[in-house]
Amino acid sequence: MMRTTARAGGLPQYDVDVVVVGSGVAGMTAALGLARTRRVLVVEDGDGSTRWAQGGIAAAFADDDPAEHAHDTHVAGGGLCDPVAVQRLVEEGPLRLAELVAAGARLDRTDSGALCRSREGGHRSRRIVHAGGDSTGAEVWRVLRAQADRVGLQRLRRTRVTALTLAMTPHGPAVTGLEAAGPQGRVRVRARAVVLATGGIGHVFGATTNPAGVRGEGLALALRAGATLTDLEFVQFHPTALATSAVHGQLPLVTEALRGEGAVLLDRAGRPFMRHVHPAADLAPRDVVAAAIHRTMTVEGTDHVWLDARAVADVRRRFPTVAAACSSAGVDPAR
Repeated sequence: MMRTTARAGGLPQYDVDVVVVGSGVAGMTAALGLARTRRVLVVEDGDGSTRWAQGGIAAAFADDDPAEHAHDTHVAGGGLCDPVAVQRLVEEGPLRLAELVAAGARLDRTDSGALCRSREGGHRSRRIVHAGGDSTGAEVWRVLRAQADRVGLQRLRRTRVTALTLAMTPHGPAVTGLEAAGPQGRVRVRARAVVLATGGIGHVFGATTNPAGVRGEGLALALRAGATLTDLEFVQFHPTALATSAVHGQLPLVTEALRGEGAVLLDRAGRPFMRHVHPAADLAPRDVVAAAIHRTMTVEGTDHVWLDARAVADVRRRFPTVAAACSSAGVDPAR
């Protein structure tokens, strides 16, 4: 169990082995793994991005080949992928998926009980599994929360980290914990290690599918503590968001699984434009799709393109989250 003490001025202090900042799939998975042998505290500022994810989990299992998954990943990465990371991804993906199922994840299945598999951008095979059609992130988030409750994982909710605390050592400055503020007031956490799992920088852009808390604060904390930041040019974002009356902030996501089931991107005149851009057409990697959409809007002088989902069978039942967002905007994806 974590110990709570008080320092001068009455500021509460938590003493733990590891403090994890962030409560999405990355932070919660790290915390659950570490909690088996360590005293762990999770600092949560909001719910993170995980529960907003619509698209599924890629894993090469059954008749699929991890080597094919690796090939597709390297192609989608344009030669910039870390080979070691890719190999670990494709080899461990089925194992992590099996762990999710064992933990109670309710994934979509066929009438025979097998996991449903679909395609998404960059994949040549149907290797994507979903939950609730387009609610995969929400289901993963639910399972991780249930596991955290089951093991009694200590959490500070609605708490924002204001600074990492440092101490000088013979080898230079070392992170020794953090200071934070939340409903309980200001607190200090002393820890042997700090894990920052705070997500990306979606809200440095005018419009994004990321929730409001994703604004790069974890990166700023790390930088101020003396860390070296790398690969900041690789910003993952979703190329298809629903065009609404909103101009800024979080826009509804439109999962690429729709394109995996036959939806097609169209220009202002109703012409499909991805088939002239990439051999995989509408299932090209995300950066290719995003660039093509941007180019089409620039040439046409418009602020949107169209996504024709009429070929997707039973779209309202299979993609309820997207259908609900469309309905609120006065759009029927089936028509």
